[in-house]
Amino acid sequence: MNCKVSGCPNPVEVQLEAQELCLEHFVGDVQDRSHRFARRLTEEELSEALQRETSQFVIFAAAKIAAIGTENPPPSQLMRGKLLNAMLMLADLRERLDKAFAKESKRE
Repeated sequence: MNCKVSGCPNPVEVQLEAQELCLEHFVGDVQDRSHRFARRLTEEELSEALQRETSQFVIFAAAKIAAIGTENPPPSQLMRGKLLNAMLMLADLRERLDKAFAKESKRE
């Protein structure tokens, strides 16, 4: 199976078949979505829906990255670095979520 992104000939990792994305596009998607969630956490009030959505995204993406890194690590040092960077972005996003939750709890 090849990546669903138009014009991308790269194969899809077994762990990413449900997303139909190659590793490069999956990492890019994680980065984009992490930025969007971080922006929403600073611009919006923390609703239960936003908290749940952000938390589920972090858990899902981190689990995928961990599975890829342990079961089928990419041969490229650059791609391993991108996976590590994506995991660090997810950790930062989780920290932002925790801070937003603590801030919201103090208001109540």
